[in-house]
Amino acid sequence: METARALLRDNGYHCETTAEDFILWFRADTPYDQGDEINHVIVSPLYMAHELVEIENVKAMGLELTKDVIIRNMQKVDDAHLKATRIELQLAVSMRDIRHISERMNHISMWIEDPSVTQENKDLYRELRVKTLEALARLKRKMADE
Repeated sequence: METARALLRDNGYHCETTAEDFILWFRADTPYDQGDEINHVIVSPLYMAHELVEIENVKAMGLELTKDVIIRNMQKVDDAHLKATRIELQLAVSMRDIRHISERMNHISMWIEDPSVTQENKDLYRELRVKTLEALARLKRKMADE
């Protein structure tokens, strides 16, 4: 968690999300099968940064981290998820993490097809995907030139 927090701080994003907040968040019910997602998140500074920012934004909306916070506030949570994804991808580009960026492009494609996502957010995810693919292409060219 501290690695992710430092990564965010080093890139101009101050985050107050606590370990307790993180635990409450992952105890919340969700309409998606999370499987062992928490294990995947805690080993990746980029995924952890995403979760910290998402939780921070959910709390900023005045929502309490209860067992049903996600289920009862799908639109607001997706808005927070979109913001967190933007920041996560900015971090990944700055770290030149091509594998992570490519993986997230696949996830964004799934979110665009998700029937629980509003049309507005689908459009924003599409825009984010296009901009990130452009940044990925620039990054690959730059790395090939080095």
